[in-house]
Amino acid sequence: MMDVKRVISTIERKYIKNNLKKEERLDGRGLWDYREFKITPNFVASAEGSADVSLGETRIITGLKYDIGTPFPDLPDEGVCTIMAELIPLASPLFERGPPDEQSIELARVVDRGIRHADCVQTKKLCIEAEKAVYILFVDMYVINYQGNLIDCGGVSALTTLISAQLPEGKWNGEDVEWTGGYFTGKDIVNELPLVITYGKIDDIIFLDPDLPEELVCDGRISISSTEEKITSIQKSGVATFSFDEIKMLCNKSLEIGKKLRKDLNLWQYKANIE
Repeated sequence: MMDVKRVISTIERKYIKNNLKKEERLDGRGLWDYREFKITPNFVASAEGSADVSLGETRIITGLKYDIGTPFPDLPDEGVCTIMAELIPLASPLFERGPPDEQSIELARVVDRGIRHADCVQTKKLCIEAEKAVYILFVDMYVINYQGNLIDCGGVSALTTLISAQLPEGKWNGEDVEWTGGYFTGKDIVNELPLVITYGKIDDIIFLDPDLPEELVCDGRISISSTEEKITSIQKSGVATFSFDEIKMLCNKSLEIGKKLRKDLNLWQYKANIE
């Protein structure tokens, strides 16, 4: 990734910090306000499920493909769901061509962990025949534009993609998998709606959904994944430290914000309809 010092000046850094100390942000938001989410499901016609999600000017397109494979020996009756991320150079001058860097790995792992630890995908329903054949789902996120907070945008994009999924139904004929002609959908396999919510910290100021300028001057970030009832994972990055009381406060805040966000986004409306 390009050196941040080449992107944002010392004057800009001081200006952003001074505004946050006054609980003011460059885009007019309060400390606990999200930018607007925009969701377009089924954006990629060739995918079994997809979503084009924007959080402010940050944009991620996600697609779902599948394969049939043998299950892991220790999980003989469970399918697999894996999440990957790619930071396309056209999305930002900060991104460079080459193998996955730390930021793309973090994006994929945090979103994957939030979904996996919440038991979002009912992997047993991805089993066609125990020990023989299961569905392997590949959820691929492509960052199209980067203006901060990839993780929250990616989390909603991956979740919408899974909900909108439409997979051909297979059965085991004794030797191989044959297709029944039917389909099952994201409604059949998605069990929970985990959301990951990210906060930035500068000095002792904590705020929700850092945009790109704020992200570049942050001392650190913390991303908290939760279902409606519980926290499922926490990821911290950067040099900032968070006290026990701050983490406890942010966990409660995440449950509160997540409840409102689920209601506002109404993600179940994007499930596939099979007639």
